[in-house]
Amino acid sequence: MAVLNSEQYHEVVLKGKQAVSMLQAKDLDGFIKYAEEGWALFPDPKINWNQAYNYAKMVFKGTFENQKMEWVKVWLLRMVENNNNLSLYDCECQYYEGKYYFEIGEYQIAYEKFRYVVIGSDFRYFDSNDTKYLDFYKSKSPI
Repeated sequence: MAVLNSEQYHEVVLKGKQAVSMLQAKDLDGFIKYAEEGWALFPDPKINWNQAYNYAKMVFKGTFENQKMEWVKVWLLRMVENNNNLSLYDCECQYYEGKYYFEIGEYQIAYEKFRYVVIGSDFRYFDSNDTKYLDFYKSKSPI
């Protein structure tokens, strides 16, 4: 398992906390600025770090909740690259991809992503999220 040393980890966490503070203050530009600075602190290749996946996921969620779709895609791709390299979580990335494609109106791709999630892990990723994603999936599914 690839884990950052404590000094690197501390620096990344500090930038992440600064990013979250900006997000809480509704300063989305500041959020992205600090998030990018934190991302730059991960050693290359960035896809080799478990913490990089969770960091990208945190920023993805912040951008997604604020509908900053141009940044959502950037951070989603970073999550996917990390997950593909480290095989951290089954179906989680596909679920987030499905949400992203749903929100930008690419419903066929969203359905396919959600279908993959349901086949791989049933409905557990839908449990604590907005029901519109599950409702959409069920409305298109032959089950």
